[in-house]
Amino acid sequence: MIATVRISLAILLGVLATFTASCRNEESAIKPARQAGSTKKWDRGKADLEYRLIQAETRLAKTEKPYLVLDMKNREIVIKLKGALVWSYPMEIDDANSEQTDDFVRRFRGNQMRLIRPMTEKHLFAASDKTPDSILAIVGEAVNVDPDLLQREVPQRFMISWSPSLSLEIRTDAAGKPTSRFKNTFVEFRQALSLPFGVARIVIKMNPDDALTLYRASRPGLPTLIYPAF
Repeated sequence: MIATVRISLAILLGVLATFTASCRNEESAIKPARQAGSTKKWDRGKADLEYRLIQAETRLAKTEKPYLVLDMKNREIVIKLKGALVWSYPMEIDDANSEQTDDFVRRFRGNQMRLIRPMTEKHLFAASDKTPDSILAIVGEAVNVDPDLLQREVPQRFMISWSPSLSLEIRTDAAGKPTSRFKNTFVEFRQALSLPFGVARIVIKMNPDDALTLYRASRPGLPTLIYPAF
């Protein structure tokens, strides 16, 4: 009887020892995980930027007017109205590498770290043949639309700018011809003058229909919001 009790007591002590060792192992495994989690620091700069972006877009949405968004994180160019998506297109960057894209963002934001800049210029280098104004006037009257808002030409190549050294160039595969050789030369000469001071330009390939949408929506003064690639 005494031997049986001793054996039972030994088994119980063995079970307790095993249970204690197991608990210690689990605690040892959890402790590094907790320490790893505690060492992860809060990125205040990123949080501040996200908050400023929310504020900036809220202000633009309240104007109830269209605005352009350059989403560098998701590589999209977007047109919004009242905060709602109206049009978007992926940034299929042609001849700009990641360093040039980063330079574009730096120049857009400047020393003031701005997130919104007004568009300053739009220039059409080449396009397909125009639809005659007389026909547009007839069609516009028939559908009760301002003829200036109707399609006149399909862009082959155009540029939108926020300064002489900061621009986005859109190229399509539409067959077209120069709209004005003199103006094209003047714009390219002005860009050449900016080269010594640094020029940030991104070239995007786009299908003709979407290029036409962006071209018609673009205008000097159009607010443009940039989302940096965090």
